[in-house]
Amino acid sequence: MKSETSFELDGDLIVVDAVVIGPSARAEVRLVLDTGAVLTTLVPSVAESIGFTSSDRVAWSVTRTAAANERGYIIQLAQITTLGFTVPDLHAVIADLGYGIDGVIGMNFLSDFNFEVRPAERRILVESIAP
Repeated sequence: MKSETSFELDGDLIVVDAVVIGPSARAEVRLVLDTGAVLTTLVPSVAESIGFTSSDRVAWSVTRTAAANERGYIIQLAQITTLGFTVPDLHAVIADLGYGIDGVIGMNFLSDFNFEVRPAERRILVESIAP
């Protein structure tokens, strides 16, 4: 299966729309595509809005950014949909990123796909990898 998704730039950041589902709600969010992030990350306000608290954590985490080390926790989303694909049971770090964004799409989502970012065309081509 293949998908094509347009994106917006926020400065130099590639921003895509996503839907995240937690234990009690769903949220439409705007996430930065980040191939340097191991795990997908959401800010605490998004996690709370879909029903997560730190007591729902799978583990504690430390997110290292250029500015600081941000302590947070890891949860398991019911599902996330973005770039034309839905992935169930994805782990996400909950941490304050301080960018004014809802979070980032990390490699734990992207590694199941081949993808091509076409900045001049402002689109991302994504293809699922057969299991």
